[in-house]
Amino acid sequence: MTRVLLLRHGESLSNADPKAIALPTESGDRLSEVGREQARAAADALKGAGVTRLLSSPMRRAAETAEPLSEVLQLPVTVLPYVHELRETTGYGELSPEEQKLRRWSARMSAYPDDPDRADEGAESFNDVRRRVRRLKRELESQPAEEKALVVTHGIFSRFFFFDSLLGEEFEPRMAPGLWNLRTRNCGLSVFEHGERWHPADAATSGWTCITWMAQPWDLPR
Repeated sequence: MTRVLLLRHGESLSNADPKAIALPTESGDRLSEVGREQARAAADALKGAGVTRLLSSPMRRAAETAEPLSEVLQLPVTVLPYVHELRETTGYGELSPEEQKLRRWSARMSAYPDDPDRADEGAESFNDVRRRVRRLKRELESQPAEEKALVVTHGIFSRFFFFDSLLGEEFEPRMAPGLWNLRTRNCGLSVFEHGERWHPADAATSGWTCITWMAQPWDLPR
């Protein structure tokens, strides 16, 4: 059995903005002071979780979340370039809040439900994101069973991980708007297992099973 912990980054300046979905990368891709406090609290809460590998998205808000984790867990951070947030169209952060809502990934993917490879300039397609998720799954499945990885990543990446695990090939672009019904939280911790058994007498569950979704690490029992 393989277990992975997916931790969404702490609150970013984009998350904290009351109007825009996303600020320009230069100003929005960093933690707010609240986000820094969340990252420190998550590090303290996960100290005894048995994590053996610390992996992170290359984006700044994820790297800043990983810093206190590395210090407290005494593990080096390995950057996985492909566990970044979903990439929107070129110049998305400079659009007005109203335009951002109209051009958001979930709207454009569901508008072409039969074309999972379609993407506007600079953006990722449905299949682009799913390929990145499956790449992480393959890497985790190849690690020794005793390893327990903690991956600092992003909300949409975690949602795709969940739905790909739940639905497999039945997960399609038309379902993209429904992913908003699966709430994410800053520094929310999601736990997945590969080969999990509900009962010792049961056969191993095929693929990945979600054990915990977006719990706050500091609220979990020690």
